[in-house]
Amino acid sequence: MKTILNILDKRSPRFIWRLVLVMVFSISAFSMVLGKVVFVEFFYIFPIVLASWYGSRKSGMILAVVSTVFLLLINTLHTEFEAITLLNYGLPCLINFFVLAILITNFRNVHRIESIAADFDNLTGINNSRGFYIELANELVRSSRYAHIFSLAYLDIDNFKFVNDSRGHAAGDELLIGVANCLKKSLRTTDTVARLGGDEFACLLPETRQEEAKAAFAKASNLLEKYMIHGKWPVSFSVGMVTFETMPSDIKEAMKIADELMYSVKNSDKNNISYKIWHGKV
Repeated sequence: MKTILNILDKRSPRFIWRLVLVMVFSISAFSMVLGKVVFVEFFYIFPIVLASWYGSRKSGMILAVVSTVFLLLINTLHTEFEAITLLNYGLPCLINFFVLAILITNFRNVHRIESIAADFDNLTGINNSRGFYIELANELVRSSRYAHIFSLAYLDIDNFKFVNDSRGHAAGDELLIGVANCLKKSLRTTDTVARLGGDEFACLLPETRQEEAKAAFAKASNLLEKYMIHGKWPVSFSVGMVTFETMPSDIKEAMKIADELMYSVKNSDKNNISYKIWHGKV
């Protein structure tokens, strides 16, 4: 079932619309040939749900009308048509199908909002660790398939605890938001910036060699430095930037390599950027 849903997720709205129409026609045809099946109305629920979930409220309601028309035609084939049938049978079916389409569409919208929120940090508005790991996993697949090179930066704010202790957590939150904004402004729209937790950030730069990564992060460093001076923030940054010319085995290995490089800076003089090209394990 999950596999089927994953396949439908990747299909176009036009494909979904054709699919649900085929379902409605098939249900109606079988019912007409075999005779009016008891509770045949139940089977129309499935195409209406699909149309509402993968399409829109409008498509779901249109299919509700189509389904009701077919139900009336089936009813007419097996019983004498009366005007009262429209009121006693057709209208309740249409109302129920409309309500179903509206409920499914509303639920889908809430689900999408929650799914998006689950991938983003509530404070800074950038990706959180979950969203970042998904982007990194996708990039590993793309880079392996097309033999691309990518760079990964791991950033830690030096002396962040001092800001929280001396100025309060509200000031610490302001600093985190400022750092996130600086990274977003200075990097490309195709790059992914994330707050992994606490005062740690990560940046994914697809199809970026070391020299390009250095140039990109030089811009980020300048913007961060200006922001620190303007806000009189008593902090600096320890950064590890790894360029993967050979693909790591998985995202855990990639993050570990960048994390260790960042901590090599953190444990020495801090306030610096260390660059490394990864060619794989020796």
